[in-house]
Amino acid sequence: MYKLLFLLISVTALAQPPKMELQPYGFDPIEVTIPATPNDKLIEVTKAWVQDYNRREKGADITNVTGNSITVSAFKKNGFFYRNRGEAFEHKIRYTLKITFQENRYTLAFNVEDIYADGESLAKYKIPDYFNSSGNLKDGYTDLKPSLERTVNDIVNSHYNFILNFR
Repeated sequence: MYKLLFLLISVTALAQPPKMELQPYGFDPIEVTIPATPNDKLIEVTKAWVQDYNRREKGADITNVTGNSITVSAFKKNGFFYRNRGEAFEHKIRYTLKITFQENRYTLAFNVEDIYADGESLAKYKIPDYFNSSGNLKDGYTDLKPSLERTVNDIVNSHYNFILNFR
């Protein structure tokens, strides 16, 4: 029984896309393996995911659609937060997903384009501004990394699960 449970947990863990980790310059692209599917079907499914995932946000833009790639731009409320001197600051983000399909895998590049403070006011900061010259988060921003990574990985996993379940 324990062997079966271990096998099930192992297969489930291996079936997830790689975790995206925040670097001082943003996020590195990831490559995700999926069952073989024609690129046009993957584009169609991604368009459906965009509409489904962003129905509560301010919508999303789908651009640069080719035979094997698509770019998605959207907003995410509460994209990340940090605490400074006991006060919590939540920020909305505008992000871009560039997805390139190759039948049984895809490459996904995630970029935080804009950061909004207090709901709608565009912040002057970009992701690199939260890091010091040695690549560490500046003082007062320690919650930023885990909260933004959680948001980004939720988006990436949502897309991945939609593709697998839509087949």
